[in-house]
Amino acid sequence: MNRIIALVSIPPLCGLLILLLRNFRIRKPFVLFATVLQGALAFLFAFSVDLATTNVFQADLFWLDDALLAGELGMAALIAVIAVRKRKGLTLLFAIAQGTIAVFGAGVFDEIKPYALFLCDQISLLMILIVGIVGGLILLYAAGYMKTYQEEHHDVPDRRRFFFFIVFLFIGAMYGLVLANDLRLLLFFWEITTLCSFFLIGYGKNAEADASAFRALNMNLAGGIAFAIAIVVLAHRSGSVELDRLASMTLKGGALTQWLVLPAALLAFAGLVKSAQLPFTPWLLGAMVAPTPVSALLHSSTMVKAGVYLLLRLAPLISGSLTGYTVAFIGAVTFLAGAFAAISQRNAKRILAFSTVSNLGLIVACVGFGTYQLVWVAFFLILYHAVAKSLLFLSVGTASIGLGGSLDIEDMSGLVTSMPRVTLLMVIGISAMFIAPFGMLVSKWAAMEAFISMNSVASPIMIVILAYGSAATVFFWTKWLGILIRIPDPGARHGLLELRISVEEFLTGGSLAVLAILACVAFPFISKIVVEPYLLFAYGRAFGLERDNAVVTVLMIVMTVVVPGLLLIISSRRRVALSTAYMSGRTAGADLSFKGSKGTIKNLEIRSYYLEKFFGEKRIMGLGTGTGILFVIILIGTALL
Repeated sequence: MNRIIALVSIPPLCGLLILLLRNFRIRKPFVLFATVLQGALAFLFAFSVDLATTNVFQADLFWLDDALLAGELGMAALIAVIAVRKRKGLTLLFAIAQGTIAVFGAGVFDEIKPYALFLCDQISLLMILIVGIVGGLILLYAAGYMKTYQEEHHDVPDRRRFFFFIVFLFIGAMYGLVLANDLRLLLFFWEITTLCSFFLIGYGKNAEADASAFRALNMNLAGGIAFAIAIVVLAHRSGSVELDRLASMTLKGGALTQWLVLPAALLAFAGLVKSAQLPFTPWLLGAMVAPTPVSALLHSSTMVKAGVYLLLRLAPLISGSLTGYTVAFIGAVTFLAGAFAAISQRNAKRILAFSTVSNLGLIVACVGFGTYQLVWVAFFLILYHAVAKSLLFLSVGTASIGLGGSLDIEDMSGLVTSMPRVTLLMVIGISAMFIAPFGMLVSKWAAMEAFISMNSVASPIMIVILAYGSAATVFFWTKWLGILIRIPDPGARHGLLELRISVEEFLTGGSLAVLAILACVAFPFISKIVVEPYLLFAYGRAFGLERDNAVVTVLMIVMTVVVPGLLLIISSRRRVALSTAYMSGRTAGADLSFKGSKGTIKNLEIRSYYLEKFFGEKRIMGLGTGTGILFVIILIGTALL
């Protein structure tokens, strides 16, 4: 219990000290120390837990109910004050509703005596390691990046002390969220992450940042209110608010009892909002206005993973029910819409955002159907996406600084010569998202097999959706990859744009690249040690890799050849003699201009296909949002009937 308290409380305390330190020379080393400290605590905690036993933690905290009520009311009051100052009526209504439900729930909770405040199992450990290691590396990156960010954005007030305070508070809340077994405690940490994300998205203090921050706040407050109502219903009907007891409340055969349909649907709704599934995707897309470390933190390792974490916990409860099928199809539509919309994007962060939405959709589809095979897939999609996507977000942020703030992927043409090391990191990140034998592709292969064996009328539909969504994924990743290694200007000085990149940024990128490779090589061992024991406990069956040993062996061999070969090819570009393009007998200039047949100067334009007519964002997201709204109405409507 003491280890959990330390893990949850030390990051916010470090953040508070950073907030008080005004001297940058002292503050930066302390940020680095605090980053290493929280990562070490997460690592030590994860490897000190004996998964062979039931790890539930109870403490007789007579003050806990009052503290949680005070915390909920305090957050509601803070949100209300912000809403009044900014004249946001909807936000104010949500804040009042949040406080009202907290007060009403306190009376219902009086007789509740939870047997375990915290629970640590394989899911918790996976999330702790993702938050501690990947989140820690993002913090390390931020230590170097934020100084450059402030120099480049003179119009943004320097609030780096507040930034790091909020980020460390966010990390601590995530630890509490993934360890909480008492749903009231989970909701408390859930709301802290909502509030922190609001401050982080609005860091730029301009109209666009404020609008995006309030959009995220409003949507997540709606999810939090649904979460709170679900807890009140559970407490009133069952006398229990423990996460690990939800599955035992079902009827024989796993069917949902009638009264349990509503809280299950409301909890699923909260998870869908937090994981930015349609129609709630706009809050995540709007988060792109924040500094790069915020984008990486929200999109890869923490904020959105809180939503899929809750849905993963609900998987044994909703599997096979109408609630589960509805959640699954919301995820499937989001997966397809996100992949299609990414094709038409030129903004690098927006491509990453739509890719994130798409991958989260596939995870949600897996946990919605909730078979043991698909839960296995969800575990690995969460892991690989966290590592690869954080690497890409941070690399894009670094490249943008070198390109004068541009996020247009067309401006990254020839980045392999001007920023070779950054390009190498981006190539590894992109490869990890869709190229064999990296983990994302292996997970999709397993998902295809799981959908085939699902023996359901939904099986062929999901196979088609997975095939088309994956094809779209290949299209936009391959396009970006080609742009990076295109060389429009052979005269560009090698590595010139990397001169201002901090050591922390390179160290973070290199560590994430190595981690992406190691996670892929080690996936059979992760399955054997972590995922399969959980499946045996929750489902009585395990989806293992033993019957595919030959395939696994081949994949690992290919991995050991492909990755070093990829590194060698990219790094050796500096030793290749580059020449100007030969334009059918008329030598092109350094800017790719050439003389036409009548002696006129013409400029050669190299541009990729974006197919806006077919995959334009408004068209795709409009259809997706409409479909998502329909499924959400079905989700909540059937629960209320």
